Amino acid sequence: MPAGAQGWYQRTMRLRSTIAARLLTFTMALLAVSPALAQGLSSNAEAPREGEEVKGDTKVVDIDEVERGVFVSVDYGPAYYIPTPGAGFLDINPTGTVPATRFGVRVGYDILNNLAVDAFVLGAFQSGVINLDDVREGKTTGDIAHIAPGIGARFAFVTTERVFAYARVGVGYALWFPAELAGTTGSIHTDASLGIEYYTKLRHVSVGVEADFQALLLPMTFGIHVYPTLKYTF
Repeated sequence: MPAGAQGWYQRTMRLRSTIAARLLTFTMALLAVSPALAQGLSSNAEAPREGEEVKGDTKVVDIDEVERGVFVSVDYGPAYYIPTPGAGFLDINPTGTVPATRFGVRVGYDILNNLAVDAFVLGAFQSGVINLDDVREGKTTGDIAHIAPGIGARFAFVTTERVFAYARVGVGYALWFPAELAGTTGSIHTDASLGIEYYTKLRHVSVGVEADFQALLLPMTFGIHVYPTLKYTF
């Protein structure tokens, strides 16, 4: 081999050896840092983002299926007032054939799983019969209503995961409208009821049905109410 060609061949082989050595060094360094790099990427992926919070080792948020606490409840349904003629009684349904309508709003708090207290407003509207003799004499006649604010307490004597059976009592003061037809501005309100409530899978929402006995005192009249309930717990 000529001297010039031999020199070129030796330089080429040295260059190839240098390139191969550097490639081998780079490959070994890359393999050494790969586990650490992979661990760092995994840690960043598992790190909570802004506004997120990881709780516990399982990283699973525990959500209550049934909410407890402050609630708002509404109800609406038919009512029937028992004829009560005689002194000391307020006979708002003298024929005994005319039904009434009631509505109720409650704002309360669940103290325990089976015990709750509430503040309420209850209203009832009784259709009346127009008395023509009273009309001629200028007296008030016809429909009568009352609105009763008060406080109540509820105790559930049957409790399951979603279904509750309970008893409730309430006391307040009923204001009559018109007062001229009632012969008084108000009566003491008391009521006692039995109900069933179902906590739906919407978490905050529960529905139920309730049967209530209402006693208005001084003057006295008695009513029976049956109505559905709808409650939202915050």
